[in-house]
Amino acid sequence: MPELIGAIDEYIAHHNTKPKPFIWTKSARDILQKVIRANSRLSSKQNGTLH
Repeated sequence: MPELIGAIDEYIAHHNTKPKPFIWTKSARDILQKVIRANSRLSSKQNGTLH
């Protein structure tokens, strides 16, 4: 576990030397609609396996 924590800390330190802002490529509405569709499909599949 200590090795994993060290590797993560090293990655973050390296990545943060030249940080870049995250730029959304989709609108919040588009993202939320996709989440709703995915949730609906997942619910349908879960309900289908229960019957």
